[in-house]
Amino acid sequence: MNLRFRLNLLITALLLLFMLVVGFTMIKGTKTSIQEGVEASSRVTVQLLDTVIVSSALNPDWGYTHDVMKRFLEHLGHVRGNEIKLYNVSDSLIYQSPPSKYRTKENPPQWFAKMLAPTEKSVTRYIRYGKLVVEPNPSGAIREAWGKMRNLLFIGVGFFILLNVIVYWMLGWWLRPLQPMLKAINKMGQGDLTTRLPRFDLPEFNKIAQNFNLMGESLQASSAENRRLALIAQQTADAVMIHDLNSNITFWNSAAQKIFGYAPEDIIGKSASLLTPKNQESDLAQNILAINQGHIVENHDTQRVARDGRVIDVSISAAPLVDPQTNEVIGDICSMRDITERKLAEEASKKLEENRQVTHLIQRHIEDERRSLARELHDELGQYVTAIKTFAVGITNKTKIASENKTPSVDFLPAIESNAQTIVAAANHIYDGMHNIIRQLRPGSLDNLGLSETLRDAVMNWQKQNVDIAISLQLIGDLDHLGEILNINIYRIVQETINNAFKHAEAQSINIELSRNVSVLQLCVKDDGKGMNIDEVDQSSHFGLLGMRERVEGLHGNFSLVSSSDSGTAIHISIPFKRA
Repeated sequence: MNLRFRLNLLITALLLLFMLVVGFTMIKGTKTSIQEGVEASSRVTVQLLDTVIVSSALNPDWGYTHDVMKRFLEHLGHVRGNEIKLYNVSDSLIYQSPPSKYRTKENPPQWFAKMLAPTEKSVTRYIRYGKLVVEPNPSGAIREAWGKMRNLLFIGVGFFILLNVIVYWMLGWWLRPLQPMLKAINKMGQGDLTTRLPRFDLPEFNKIAQNFNLMGESLQASSAENRRLALIAQQTADAVMIHDLNSNITFWNSAAQKIFGYAPEDIIGKSASLLTPKNQESDLAQNILAINQGHIVENHDTQRVARDGRVIDVSISAAPLVDPQTNEVIGDICSMRDITERKLAEEASKKLEENRQVTHLIQRHIEDERRSLARELHDELGQYVTAIKTFAVGITNKTKIASENKTPSVDFLPAIESNAQTIVAAANHIYDGMHNIIRQLRPGSLDNLGLSETLRDAVMNWQKQNVDIAISLQLIGDLDHLGEILNINIYRIVQETINNAFKHAEAQSINIELSRNVSVLQLCVKDDGKGMNIDEVDQSSHFGLLGMRERVEGLHGNFSLVSSSDSGTAIHISIPFKRA
């Protein structure tokens, strides 16, 4: 239903209401007029009949009153607005006034007659030998009123139709500017923001056209700006998303889809917690609280979960989204950058630096071992080799003297025997020193007897060298078929822990426990020494700890150090046996 038809319908309804009010007013006036006429006619008629009744009673020679009244009524005929009936003493109708002949062709409807019918009551007079009844009968007046009302109705209907036709045509003429307005609005609704309206003659429509054109220009400028912002948001390499106050996602760009694997229709309306790992939920809650309080989150490194379950390292920058009219926070806009490669590069750089430190420490340790080995060779073996050389020279000189004299002397035989025994003793010392050095470089029993016996032998030697420290060894499970790699690494780890305990712990007892089940090899070394504060110790700068950790991680195992001041130190190592 268009505006023109609605306005015409409104005017039609008003006209109908006006005509009904006018008709009701006219009918009410006509009814009042008929009422007054019937009342006046009834009073006059009743007074006239009362006069006849009185005159008949005063003149008995005229005859009986009902006969006199009948003759009078027959002579009187029809009385306007009244109907007169005469009854005899037996209540039989002996006279009824003739009906009105005025406008007998008029036939008003029943509702109209009932509406105009007066409320006047009938009047009854009892006379000698009869009864006289005067009843109101405005049928003539009603027929007259209907005739006038019908003519007026025809005129009103004609005027109503003519006025509606004129109004409908005029509305169409006046509302012609609405057509181009509707077309322009339709085009703008379809996205054509270049649509403009012409000038109109009517000032109201011309004002609407001006405001519409201004709105179009503003929308065109805003759309261009929004298009540029949308292109930036869609084409940026960072994941851009917008959350409402309930942390539900309301915007999701293509970069976010590429990084996390969710299409916009799959993620929009969902909570941001969908992307958050279980261990990062408190971090998300803190960021949301900060943003809702109007703070900005910049370059916050955290983790998020992709659709396929991958945990991605991201850097988050977020700012509150503020309503410019109410200045209230209505959400937040967040950008996430995938920093997995950066993290890998940092981790690789860290590992490289650790490897450099390890290499430096290994080289330093090798130099220390070489220096120690050189000192051992010089201190332990050099003097004995010098002694052997000295005594050998003495034997040579004495033998040469005896040879030159051609006479062997028994005087130097004891000296030769003594020198020879000294050489044998020096050779034994050299053998023992070489044996100790070889044992330090690589225990021979590890190849011949296995790890269990090698550890027992090593503990026995350590115990002999440190009689004040109680060293206990517990071996559980089959430990003699672990393989070359595990044997040497476990031995070196135990050796390093014992040496550290001897040098630094000031312990009174050391407990070594090595066990093996079906799939795991476990080593625990505890002492009751002075311990250390792990938080203050740089484990990467201590070759012993770093070397043990590197050995264990090289075997895909776990290394843990438990210690505190004055409570001893415990090293726990767990190595998966099958993988090793």
